[in-house]
Amino acid sequence: MKLVTFHVDGLTQVGVLNGDQVTAVGFSGDMNQFIAAGMPVEAGGPSYNLSQVRLLAPIPRPGKFLALAGNYQAHIEEGGGKRVDKTKITPRVFMKPSSCVVGPGEAVQLPRVSDAVDYELELGIVIGRQAKHVSVDQALDYVAGYTIINDISSRSLNIGAHRTPRPMDDFFDWLNGKWQDSFGPMGPYILTADEVADPDDLDLKLSVNGVLRQNSNTGYMIFNTREMVAFCSDLMTLEPGDVIATGTPSGVGDTTGTYLKAGDVMRGEVEGLGVLESPVVGG
Repeated sequence: MKLVTFHVDGLTQVGVLNGDQVTAVGFSGDMNQFIAAGMPVEAGGPSYNLSQVRLLAPIPRPGKFLALAGNYQAHIEEGGGKRVDKTKITPRVFMKPSSCVVGPGEAVQLPRVSDAVDYELELGIVIGRQAKHVSVDQALDYVAGYTIINDISSRSLNIGAHRTPRPMDDFFDWLNGKWQDSFGPMGPYILTADEVADPDDLDLKLSVNGVLRQNSNTGYMIFNTREMVAFCSDLMTLEPGDVIATGTPSGVGDTTGTYLKAGDVMRGEVEGLGVLESPVVGG
C-alpha cells in the first residue's frame, strides 16, 4: 500500500493512494496511531482525485525523527574524509525536530541564520511497532514501510560572532544547522514494507532545477537498514511512526559551494517511493 496523509474539506485524514485516487481508510487518528493500530484499512471509504486534495507529509509529526550522518563512503570522501572500516565504527545517529517536517510541494524556507543551505536525499525508514534491543536479523520485522526524506542542512551558521570559542562549537553548529523550520521534506507517501523487496537496493536521484546532483543506490550505504534499526533500538525504544533517515550519498552542494537559493526546485526520487518535489523560498 501507498499510505498518505491528506487534507480535504477542512479535515486531515489517512488514506491509500492508488494511481491518481486517494481513498480514506476510515481511521479517526493520525498516521502514527494508524500504524500503531496495525494499519487497519476499512473498505468503502470516500475517494478523491489527487487534484482535489492536498498531500501532507505522510507522518507530519513523527515521535522521533532520527538520522544517520556519514553513511555513504562517497559522501564521506567528497567532504574530505577517509574511507572507513564499518567493523571498527558505529553508526552516527542524531535527531531532527519534528517541527522541521514539511510535505510534498511545500517550500523549504531559507533561514536568516545561514547563507549555505544544502540538500541531502535519503531513504526514510518508518517504524511499525515498538522495538527495543532487536536483533539485526529481526529488525525489518519492526518496519512499517519506507518514504523519501530530504535532510536539508545549513552548512554554516551566521551566529555567535561575539562568542569565545569553545571545544565542540563546530559540532553543535553542524547539529543546529539541521534544525531549522522546513528542513525535513518528507513524502509523498509511505510504501509499506511488504511491497519493498530489498530496501538496500533502491536507486536514489536528486536534481536541482532539472540538473542531476545526486545519483546512487542504497546498496552503497555503510550500515544497512537492518543494522540501523537494530542499533537505534539499543539506544532508545523505537515506537510506531518513528522515522530514521538513512544518510545521503555523494553529490551534495557543499562540495562545490553550490548552495540552495530562492527560486530553486529540488526533485528527489527513490525507486518505488515516488517523487518528492520541494521549491525553495527566501526566509
